[in-house]
Amino acid sequence: MNRPIISIVIPVRNEAAYIERCIESIYAQDFAEHAFEVLAVDGMSRDGTTQILQNLKFKFQNLKVLENPKKTVSSGVNIGVQNTTGEIIFRMDAHAEYGADYIKTCLEVMERTGADNVGGPAIPLAGGRSPRSQAIALAHLSPFGLGGGTFRNLTAEGYVQTVWPGCFKRDAFRRVGLLDERLTRTEDIEFNSRIVRSGGRIYLSPRIRSYYICRTRLRYLWRQRWLDGIGVVQTVIINRSAPKLRHFVPLLFVGSLAVLAAVSLAGSGWLRNTALLLLGVEALSYATACAYFSLRMMTLSREARRMTRNDKIHPLAIALQPLVFATLHFSYGLGSLWALVTAPAWWGRFCGQRKFELECS
Repeated sequence: MNRPIISIVIPVRNEAAYIERCIESIYAQDFAEHAFEVLAVDGMSRDGTTQILQNLKFKFQNLKVLENPKKTVSSGVNIGVQNTTGEIIFRMDAHAEYGADYIKTCLEVMERTGADNVGGPAIPLAGGRSPRSQAIALAHLSPFGLGGGTFRNLTAEGYVQTVWPGCFKRDAFRRVGLLDERLTRTEDIEFNSRIVRSGGRIYLSPRIRSYYICRTRLRYLWRQRWLDGIGVVQTVIINRSAPKLRHFVPLLFVGSLAVLAAVSLAGSGWLRNTALLLLGVEALSYATACAYFSLRMMTLSREARRMTRNDKIHPLAIALQPLVFATLHFSYGLGSLWALVTAPAWWGRFCGQRKFELECS
């Protein structure tokens, strides 16, 4: 590969606890032979993130800090991409850290496969030291927890529909445009869908190591997944092929519970009895699945434990797994349900024509 100028775009907002850890991992990369630039796009942070970034500029001379008045991830990425000079553009998340060979390996995989976007599995790390934090991180490893997306499989490899967070050829942006700023949560799924629809390819390699730092509290996790649930429904209006069936399983689950509960309360006779029976069966089946997949966390392979830094799994983390699973599923499902209920408030805005084309030579 001819030595490209590499551009790294980091959308960030209120990440004072993690941004320095993220930036340090980027500048510890084994890619000194490449020309590169780092653009941190700050969404008007109010927790000290902005000052941390300004201080880091004195340590890292090629770190640029840009403002993102719209405050969203999608607008932040777009601002960053429009101010880059590289032919290879890395989107990196601030709530993460990266293996020392992350960039080097991405470039090698991109050269070998010719893919428009490459990435590795989202390796979850506990955001704190408590059993609760470990339980949240462990739930990200379970196919029951987050739906079994391929990029969450630590050993999966091959052409996929999406990766996290992504190393892109600039031509991909020229061909399909920028991220759609109407989306604030599922913009990456939608953008990668456009790449695939345009004939591009996305490749996942377990050699590419990026570490996602999980939320530390259940209320933070609830809010994150609630917004994701809203976002996936809104994505359908913009790009029907982007979300997959698995994205709507929580909606179907929560919706079915709500309907059965309503019928059991308002109905009578055999209809009420049938609804009560089905509600009990569904609740019992869900509880059984929660228990089964929680216990499975005790059998994590040695390699998975090493990668996710779970050398010792606390018994309380296993006991908390059902609560974490319920938080993931109910928040996501209720978020999707809320998006349907409030559709009249956002439908017209989301049905407009996309106007986010990349203007560059």
